[in-house]
Amino acid sequence: MTRSLVTLLLVVLSALSLTAQVAADRTKARELNRLGWDYMKNEQFDNAVKAFQQSVEIDTSFDMPWYGLGRAHLALKQFVSATSALVRCRELYIQQSGKQFTSQQEAQRYRRDRILEIDEMIRELTTGPQTAQRQEQLRQVQEHRRQLQDIISRGNNITIENSVPAWVSLSLGSAYFRSGKLSDAEREFKAAIDADRKAGEALNNLAVVYLETERFDLAKTTIEAAKKTGFRVNPELERAIKERAKN
Repeated sequence: MTRSLVTLLLVVLSALSLTAQVAADRTKARELNRLGWDYMKNEQFDNAVKAFQQSVEIDTSFDMPWYGLGRAHLALKQFVSATSALVRCRELYIQQSGKQFTSQQEAQRYRRDRILEIDEMIRELTTGPQTAQRQEQLRQVQEHRRQLQDIISRGNNITIENSVPAWVSLSLGSAYFRSGKLSDAEREFKAAIDADRKAGEALNNLAVVYLETERFDLAKTTIEAAKKTGFRVNPELERAIKERAKN
């Protein structure tokens, strides 16, 4: 009986030690993720790549630095590497969707951690030049944060509700587009729109795909939809679509 109790105690202590190590790894990974976004804010993209890469090496299941890594590679025009990182980020969101927690407290702790991580993105997006793209991404991230906060306020769900965020699909679509993979880009831009019907940049980019693939009527209706969201469409793009739709 004593031997059984000792064995059980060792198992429990081992599990607690493993849980503590996982928590310590995520804490360190978060620090590096925060550093990566600081580098992104200052347009130090090579340093951002290093910080995000170190973060995911410590915690391979941490989706936010995978996203940051993809964005940093995009900024450096390293489109193959950007695609790889963003595909991994998307896979992690898909894997997490529907996950069950053992208690409401565990679920709420997860969501509060997510808000802290999203706040790092918001902080980066609200500094520096406010381009139309940055403003659109900021809107999407803030909306995702609002949804998480609403769930925390209700406090009665122990299932992760995650789907792939619009900004992940949008960035992945951009990486595919810059790599010349138009069909893949189209799929991801559509996924971004499905996740957020107000995703003006995704609509704009989808219109460009339609233009490039000579589906001019679709390009025209899609660019009109982008304008209705309030997204600032490049007049040259709109003119090109209208002219080619006439022919």
